[in-house]
Amino acid sequence: MSPPRRRRHLCFFPSRSVAILDAVHTTRHRHRHRCCWLRKRHTAAANTSGSKASSAQINHHHAGTDIPQVAENMKQQTLFDKLPEDILHRIHSLLPIQDAACAACVSHAFLRSWRCYSKLILNDCALGLNHIEFEERKIYLIDKVDKILKNHHDKGVKVETLNLILTPCTNIKASYLDRWLRRTVKSGFKDLYLEMPLSMKKIYKFPCSVLSDEGAASSIQFLKIGSCTFHPTSTLGSLARLKTVRLSFVHTTEEGLEHLFSKSSTLEELRIFACHGIICLKIPCTMQHLKILDVQLCNMLRVVEIDAPNLCYFNYDSALPEIYVRNCSQLKHVQLSSARSSGVLFYARTSLPSIARNVESLILVGRSEVCAFTIL
Repeated sequence: MSPPRRRRHLCFFPSRSVAILDAVHTTRHRHRHRCCWLRKRHTAAANTSGSKASSAQINHHHAGTDIPQVAENMKQQTLFDKLPEDILHRIHSLLPIQDAACAACVSHAFLRSWRCYSKLILNDCALGLNHIEFEERKIYLIDKVDKILKNHHDKGVKVETLNLILTPCTNIKASYLDRWLRRTVKSGFKDLYLEMPLSMKKIYKFPCSVLSDEGAASSIQFLKIGSCTFHPTSTLGSLARLKTVRLSFVHTTEEGLEHLFSKSSTLEELRIFACHGIICLKIPCTMQHLKILDVQLCNMLRVVEIDAPNLCYFNYDSALPEIYVRNCSQLKHVQLSSARSSGVLFYARTSLPSIARNVESLILVGRSEVCAFTIL
Protein backbone atom coordinates (compact mmCIF):
# COMPACT_ATOMS: atom_id res chain seq x y z
CA MET A 1 0.00 0.00 0.00
CA SER A 2 1.80 3.12 -1.15
CA PRO A 3 0.75 6.44 0.41
CA PRO A 4 -0.86 9.04 -1.77
CA ARG A 5 1.09 12.11 -2.79
CA ARG A 6 -1.80 14.05 -4.22
CA ARG A 7 -5.11 14.89 -2.73
CA ARG A 8 -7.13 12.90 -5.22
CA HIS A 9 -5.36 9.72 -4.05
CA LEU A 10 -6.48 10.34 -0.48
CA CYS A 11 -10.16 9.93 -1.20
CA PHE A 12 -10.26 6.65 0.68
CA PHE A 13 -8.88 8.09 3.92
CA PRO A 14 -10.98 9.76 6.60
CA SER A 15 -11.70 13.46 6.66
CA ARG A 16 -8.70 14.25 8.84
CA SER A 17 -6.34 13.39 5.98
CA VAL A 18 -8.19 15.66 3.59
CA ALA A 19 -8.31 18.35 6.26
CA ILE A 20 -4.53 18.24 6.65
CA LEU A 21 -3.97 18.60 2.92
CA ASP A 22 -6.59 21.36 2.73
CA ALA A 23 -4.72 23.22 5.43
CA VAL A 24 -1.45 22.80 3.54
CA HIS A 25 -2.98 24.00 0.25
CA THR A 26 -4.75 26.89 1.99
CA THR A 27 -1.54 27.99 3.70
CA ARG A 28 0.40 27.88 0.47
CA HIS A 29 -2.35 29.81 -1.35
CA ARG A 30 -2.38 32.48 1.35
CA HIS A 31 1.38 32.82 1.15
CA ARG A 32 1.26 33.25 -2.62
CA HIS A 33 -1.62 35.74 -2.36
CA ARG A 34 0.20 37.69 0.31
CA CYS A 35 3.37 37.82 -1.78
CA CYS A 36 1.46 39.17 -4.80
CA TRP A 37 -0.32 41.72 -2.63
CA LEU A 38 2.91 42.90 -1.07
CA ARG A 39 4.64 43.18 -4.45
CA LYS A 40 1.82 45.33 -5.79
CA ARG A 41 1.93 47.47 -2.70
CA HIS A 42 5.69 47.81 -2.92
CA THR A 43 5.48 48.82 -6.56
CA ALA A 44 2.80 51.41 -5.88
CA ALA A 45 4.78 52.85 -2.99
CA ALA A 46 7.94 53.02 -5.06
CA ASN A 47 6.16 54.71 -7.96
CA THR A 48 4.48 57.23 -5.70
CA SER A 49 7.46 58.24 -3.61
CA GLY A 50 10.20 57.42 -6.06
CA SER A 51 12.13 56.07 -3.14
CA LYS A 52 13.93 52.78 -3.80
CA ALA A 53 14.96 52.56 -0.18
CA SER A 54 11.34 52.35 0.96
CA SER A 55 10.63 49.49 -1.42
CA ALA A 56 13.75 47.66 -0.28
CA GLN A 57 12.71 48.00 3.36
CA ILE A 58 9.27 46.54 2.68
CA ASN A 59 10.77 43.67 0.70
CA HIS A 60 13.18 43.04 3.56
CA HIS A 61 10.28 43.05 6.03
CA HIS A 62 8.33 40.52 3.92
CA ALA A 63 11.36 38.27 3.60
CA GLY A 64 11.89 38.41 7.31
CA THR A 65 8.37 37.18 8.06
CA ASP A 66 8.07 34.47 5.39
CA ILE A 67 11.47 32.81 5.08
CA PRO A 68 11.91 31.87 8.78
CA GLN A 69 8.53 30.12 8.79
CA VAL A 70 9.45 28.03 5.76
CA ALA A 71 12.83 27.28 7.28
CA GLU A 72 11.20 26.15 10.53
CA ASN A 73 8.93 23.72 8.64
CA MET A 74 11.91 22.31 6.75
CA LYS A 75 13.81 21.97 10.03
CA GLN A 76 10.98 19.93 11.60
CA GLN A 77 10.90 17.56 8.63
CA THR A 78 14.69 17.20 8.80
CA LEU A 79 14.44 16.15 12.46
CA PHE A 80 12.25 13.18 11.48
CA ASP A 81 14.63 12.29 8.65
CA LYS A 82 17.53 12.11 11.12
CA LEU A 83 15.83 9.59 13.44
CA PRO A 84 17.14 6.00 13.31
CA GLU A 85 14.87 3.81 11.20
CA ASP A 86 13.99 1.41 14.01
CA ILE A 87 12.81 4.28 16.24
CA LEU A 88 10.92 5.88 13.38
CA HIS A 89 9.20 2.60 12.51
CA ARG A 90 8.29 2.15 16.17
CA ILE A 91 6.72 5.62 16.39
CA HIS A 92 4.88 5.07 13.12
CA SER A 93 3.58 1.66 14.15
CA LEU A 94 1.90 3.16 17.24
CA LEU A 95 -0.24 5.45 15.09
CA PRO A 96 -3.69 4.41 13.83
CA ILE A 97 -3.69 3.64 10.13
CA GLN A 98 -5.39 6.95 9.24
CA ASP A 99 -2.82 9.03 11.13
CA ALA A 100 0.03 6.92 9.77
CA ALA A 101 -1.12 7.66 6.22
CA CYS A 102 -1.37 11.38 7.00
CA ALA A 103 2.14 11.39 8.46
CA ALA A 104 3.48 9.77 5.30
CA CYS A 105 2.10 12.69 3.29
CA VAL A 106 4.14 15.31 5.15
CA SER A 107 7.43 13.55 5.88
CA HIS A 108 9.81 11.66 3.60
CA ALA A 109 10.93 9.58 6.59
CA PHE A 110 7.37 8.49 7.38
CA LEU A 111 6.83 7.93 3.67
CA ARG A 112 9.56 5.30 3.69
CA SER A 113 8.20 3.85 6.92
CA TRP A 114 4.67 3.68 5.51
CA ARG A 115 5.75 1.15 2.91
CA CYS A 116 6.59 -1.18 5.82
CA TYR A 117 3.53 -0.40 7.98
CA SER A 118 2.63 -3.63 9.74
CA LYS A 119 -0.64 -2.87 11.56
CA LEU A 120 -3.53 -2.94 9.11
CA ILE A 121 -7.01 -1.92 10.26
CA LEU A 122 -9.16 -2.38 7.19
CA ASN A 123 -12.85 -1.51 7.26
CA ASP A 124 -15.15 0.91 5.47
CA CYS A 125 -14.56 3.62 8.08
CA ALA A 126 -10.75 3.40 8.07
CA LEU A 127 -10.70 3.42 4.27
CA GLY A 128 -12.97 6.46 4.09
CA LEU A 129 -15.91 4.76 2.39
CA ASN A 130 -18.66 6.09 4.65
CA HIS A 131 -19.79 8.57 2.01
CA ILE A 132 -20.62 5.73 -0.41
CA GLU A 133 -24.01 4.03 -0.35
CA PHE A 134 -23.93 0.92 1.84
CA GLU A 135 -24.96 -1.42 -0.98
CA GLU A 136 -22.15 -0.15 -3.23
CA ARG A 137 -19.56 0.07 -0.49
CA LYS A 138 -18.64 -3.61 -0.66
CA ILE A 139 -17.17 -3.25 -4.17
CA TYR A 140 -14.81 -0.49 -3.11
CA LEU A 141 -13.97 -2.22 0.18
CA ILE A 142 -12.99 -5.51 -1.46
CA ASP A 143 -10.95 -3.70 -4.10
CA LYS A 144 -9.04 -1.58 -1.56
CA VAL A 145 -8.31 -4.48 0.79
CA ASP A 146 -7.14 -6.68 -2.08
CA LYS A 147 -4.74 -4.00 -3.37
CA ILE A 148 -3.35 -3.22 0.08
CA LEU A 149 -2.65 -6.84 1.02
CA LYS A 150 -1.28 -7.65 -2.42
CA ASN A 151 1.07 -4.65 -2.22
CA HIS A 152 2.39 -5.77 1.18
CA HIS A 153 2.78 -9.35 -0.02
CA ASP A 154 4.55 -8.43 -3.27
CA LYS A 155 7.00 -6.14 -1.44
CA GLY A 156 7.70 -8.71 1.27
CA VAL A 157 6.31 -6.50 4.04
CA LYS A 158 5.38 -8.54 7.11
CA VAL A 159 1.98 -7.83 8.65
CA GLU A 160 1.75 -8.08 12.44
CA THR A 161 -1.88 -7.04 12.91
CA LEU A 162 -4.83 -7.56 10.58
CA ASN A 163 -8.13 -6.09 11.70
CA LEU A 164 -10.55 -6.97 8.91
CA ILE A 165 -14.19 -5.98 9.35
CA LEU A 166 -16.28 -6.75 6.28
CA THR A 167 -19.74 -5.72 7.44
CA PRO A 168 -21.03 -4.63 3.99
CA CYS A 169 -19.75 -7.74 2.17
CA THR A 170 -22.65 -10.15 2.51
CA ASN A 171 -21.78 -12.13 -0.62
CA ILE A 172 -17.99 -11.93 -0.74
CA LYS A 173 -16.32 -14.93 -2.34
CA ALA A 174 -14.44 -17.24 0.02
CA SER A 175 -11.50 -17.27 -2.41
CA TYR A 176 -10.80 -13.60 -1.62
CA LEU A 177 -10.73 -14.22 2.12
CA ASP A 178 -8.60 -17.33 1.81
CA ARG A 179 -6.07 -15.46 -0.33
CA TRP A 180 -5.92 -12.50 2.06
CA LEU A 181 -5.33 -14.71 5.11
CA ARG A 182 -2.67 -16.82 3.39
CA ARG A 183 -0.82 -13.68 2.31
CA THR A 184 -0.74 -12.16 5.80
CA VAL A 185 -0.84 -14.93 8.45
CA LYS A 186 2.81 -15.89 8.31
CA SER A 187 5.78 -16.06 10.66
CA GLY A 188 5.81 -12.93 12.84
CA PHE A 189 2.06 -12.37 12.60
CA LYS A 190 0.54 -11.48 16.01
CA ASP A 191 -3.10 -10.33 15.98
CA LEU A 192 -6.03 -11.40 13.82
CA TYR A 193 -9.49 -9.88 14.06
CA LEU A 194 -11.87 -11.12 11.37
CA GLU A 195 -15.52 -10.09 11.49
CA MET A 196 -17.96 -11.17 8.80
CA PRO A 197 -21.54 -9.91 8.33
CA LEU A 198 -24.22 -11.69 10.31
CA SER A 199 -26.36 -11.92 7.17
CA MET A 200 -23.84 -13.77 5.01
CA LYS A 201 -25.50 -15.53 2.09
CA LYS A 202 -22.99 -18.35 2.46
CA ILE A 203 -21.24 -18.77 5.81
CA TYR A 204 -17.49 -18.45 5.47
CA LYS A 205 -15.38 -21.37 6.64
CA PHE A 206 -12.27 -20.11 8.37
CA PRO A 207 -9.19 -21.82 6.84
CA CYS A 208 -7.52 -23.31 9.90
CA SER A 209 -4.76 -24.49 7.56
CA VAL A 210 -3.19 -21.00 7.83
CA LEU A 211 -2.40 -21.91 11.44
CA SER A 212 -0.84 -25.23 10.46
CA ASP A 213 2.36 -23.44 9.52
CA GLU A 214 4.61 -23.57 12.59
CA GLY A 215 6.01 -20.09 11.96
CA ALA A 216 2.57 -18.45 11.89
CA ALA A 217 1.16 -20.60 14.71
CA SER A 218 4.06 -19.94 17.06
CA SER A 219 3.85 -16.14 16.70
CA ILE A 220 0.11 -15.40 16.88
CA GLN A 221 -1.03 -13.91 20.20
CA PHE A 222 -4.59 -12.69 19.66
CA LEU A 223 -7.35 -14.45 17.70
CA LYS A 224 -10.84 -13.01 17.31
CA ILE A 225 -13.26 -14.48 14.78
CA GLY A 226 -16.84 -13.47 14.16
CA SER A 227 -19.71 -14.87 12.08
CA CYS A 228 -18.14 -17.85 10.36
CA THR A 229 -17.43 -21.55 10.93
CA PHE A 230 -14.32 -22.55 12.83
CA HIS A 231 -13.28 -26.19 12.97
CA PRO A 232 -9.66 -26.67 14.11
CA THR A 233 -8.07 -30.06 13.53
CA SER A 234 -5.05 -31.93 14.81
CA THR A 235 -2.96 -30.32 12.05
CA LEU A 236 -2.79 -27.04 13.96
CA GLY A 237 0.71 -25.84 14.72
CA SER A 238 1.88 -25.15 18.25
CA LEU A 239 0.17 -21.93 19.38
CA ALA A 240 2.94 -21.25 21.86
CA ARG A 241 2.22 -17.52 22.31
CA LEU A 242 -1.55 -17.39 21.97
CA LYS A 243 -2.94 -15.36 24.88
CA THR A 244 -6.49 -14.44 23.88
CA VAL A 245 -9.24 -16.20 21.91
CA ARG A 246 -12.61 -14.59 21.26
CA LEU A 247 -15.29 -16.35 19.23
CA SER A 248 -18.61 -14.66 18.46
CA PHE A 249 -21.45 -16.04 16.33
CA VAL A 250 -19.11 -18.83 15.30
CA HIS A 251 -20.26 -22.35 14.50
CA THR A 252 -17.83 -24.74 16.14
CA THR A 253 -17.87 -28.00 18.09
CA GLU A 254 -16.32 -29.33 21.26
CA GLU A 255 -14.04 -31.52 19.15
CA GLY A 256 -12.66 -28.49 17.34
CA LEU A 257 -12.17 -26.63 20.61
CA GLU A 258 -10.34 -29.62 22.08
CA HIS A 259 -7.83 -29.46 19.21
CA LEU A 260 -7.45 -25.72 19.81
CA PHE A 261 -6.93 -26.13 23.56
CA SER A 262 -4.40 -28.92 23.08
CA LYS A 263 -2.21 -26.54 21.06
CA SER A 264 -2.61 -23.40 23.19
CA SER A 265 -1.41 -24.11 26.71
CA THR A 266 -0.45 -20.43 27.21
CA LEU A 267 -4.02 -19.17 26.74
CA GLU A 268 -5.01 -16.59 29.36
CA GLU A 269 -8.41 -15.37 28.17
CA LEU A 270 -11.24 -17.30 26.47
CA ARG A 271 -14.50 -15.60 25.50
CA ILE A 272 -17.24 -17.46 23.64
CA PHE A 273 -20.35 -15.57 22.56
CA ALA A 274 -23.41 -17.01 20.77
CA CYS A 275 -21.53 -20.00 19.39
CA HIS A 276 -23.82 -22.82 18.34
CA GLY A 277 -22.75 -26.41 18.02
CA ILE A 278 -21.06 -26.67 21.43
CA ILE A 279 -22.86 -29.12 23.69
CA CYS A 280 -20.07 -29.90 26.15
CA LEU A 281 -17.33 -27.39 26.94
CA LYS A 282 -14.26 -28.94 28.56
CA ILE A 283 -11.40 -26.79 29.85
CA PRO A 284 -8.49 -29.21 30.45
CA CYS A 285 -5.89 -29.04 33.21
CA THR A 286 -3.20 -28.34 30.59
CA MET A 287 -4.49 -24.76 30.38
CA GLN A 288 -2.35 -23.68 33.31
CA HIS A 289 -2.42 -19.96 32.42
CA LEU A 290 -6.14 -19.48 31.81
CA LYS A 291 -7.46 -16.70 34.06
CA ILE A 292 -10.67 -15.51 32.36
CA LEU A 293 -13.49 -17.68 31.04
CA ASP A 294 -16.55 -15.91 29.63
CA VAL A 295 -19.36 -17.92 28.02
CA GLN A 296 -22.56 -16.19 26.83
CA LEU A 297 -25.65 -17.13 24.81
CA CYS A 298 -24.46 -20.60 23.81
CA ASN A 299 -27.94 -22.08 23.85
CA MET A 300 -26.91 -25.62 22.89
CA LEU A 301 -24.48 -25.92 25.81
CA ARG A 302 -25.50 -28.48 28.42
CA VAL A 303 -22.29 -29.31 30.31
CA VAL A 304 -19.32 -27.19 31.38
CA GLU A 305 -16.27 -28.92 32.86
CA ILE A 306 -13.45 -26.70 34.17
CA ASP A 307 -10.08 -27.97 35.34
CA ALA A 308 -7.95 -24.83 35.00
CA PRO A 309 -5.91 -24.36 38.20
CA ASN A 310 -5.33 -20.60 37.82
CA LEU A 311 -8.79 -19.52 36.65
CA CYS A 312 -9.85 -16.46 38.66
CA TYR A 313 -12.92 -15.15 36.77
CA PHE A 314 -15.85 -17.14 35.38
CA ASN A 315 -18.92 -15.61 33.74
CA TYR A 316 -21.76 -17.69 32.34
CA ASP A 317 -24.90 -16.23 30.73
CA SER A 318 -27.38 -18.65 29.16
CA ALA A 319 -29.62 -21.53 30.15
CA LEU A 320 -27.95 -22.92 33.24
CA PRO A 321 -26.09 -26.16 32.43
CA GLU A 322 -24.40 -28.71 34.61
CA ILE A 323 -21.18 -27.08 35.79
CA TYR A 324 -18.27 -29.09 37.20
CA VAL A 325 -15.25 -27.30 38.61
CA ARG A 326 -12.09 -29.08 39.76
CA ASN A 327 -8.75 -27.81 41.05
CA CYS A 328 -9.77 -24.14 40.79
CA SER A 329 -8.53 -22.77 44.09
CA GLN A 330 -7.87 -19.34 42.50
CA LEU A 331 -11.46 -18.88 41.31
CA LYS A 332 -12.52 -15.76 43.24
CA HIS A 333 -15.11 -14.05 41.00
CA VAL A 334 -18.19 -15.81 39.61
CA GLN A 335 -21.18 -14.45 37.71
CA LEU A 336 -24.11 -16.65 36.65
CA SER A 337 -26.94 -15.24 34.56
CA SER A 338 -30.05 -16.78 33.04
CA ALA A 339 -32.49 -14.07 32.02
CA ARG A 340 -34.76 -16.59 30.28
CA SER A 341 -35.50 -18.66 33.36
CA SER A 342 -35.93 -18.32 37.08
CA GLY A 343 -34.45 -20.50 39.76
CA VAL A 344 -30.95 -19.04 39.72
CA LEU A 345 -30.92 -18.74 43.49
CA PHE A 346 -31.93 -22.37 43.90
CA TYR A 347 -29.29 -23.39 41.36
CA ALA A 348 -26.63 -21.42 43.21
CA ARG A 349 -27.63 -22.82 46.58
CA THR A 350 -27.35 -26.40 45.38
CA SER A 351 -24.44 -26.14 42.93
CA LEU A 352 -22.15 -23.30 44.05
CA PRO A 353 -20.56 -25.12 46.99
CA SER A 354 -18.89 -27.42 44.49
CA ILE A 355 -18.27 -24.69 41.89
CA ALA A 356 -16.50 -21.97 43.83
CA ARG A 357 -15.34 -22.90 47.31
CA ASN A 358 -13.03 -19.88 47.56
CA VAL A 359 -15.28 -17.32 45.88
CA GLU A 360 -14.94 -13.71 47.04
CA SER A 361 -17.54 -12.02 44.83
CA LEU A 362 -20.66 -13.62 43.39
CA ILE A 363 -23.29 -12.14 41.05
CA LEU A 364 -26.51 -14.02 40.24
CA VAL A 365 -28.94 -12.75 37.62
CA GLY A 366 -32.19 -14.49 36.71
CA ARG A 367 -35.68 -13.59 35.66
CA SER A 368 -37.00 -11.28 38.40
CA GLU A 369 -33.90 -12.14 40.42
CA VAL A 370 -30.79 -10.02 40.85
CA CYS A 371 -28.35 -10.69 43.68
CA ALA A 372 -24.80 -9.59 44.34
CA PHE A 373 -22.60 -10.88 47.14
CA THR A 374 -19.16 -9.86 48.29
CA ILE A 375 -17.54 -12.29 50.69
CA LEU A 376 -14.73 -10.84 52.83
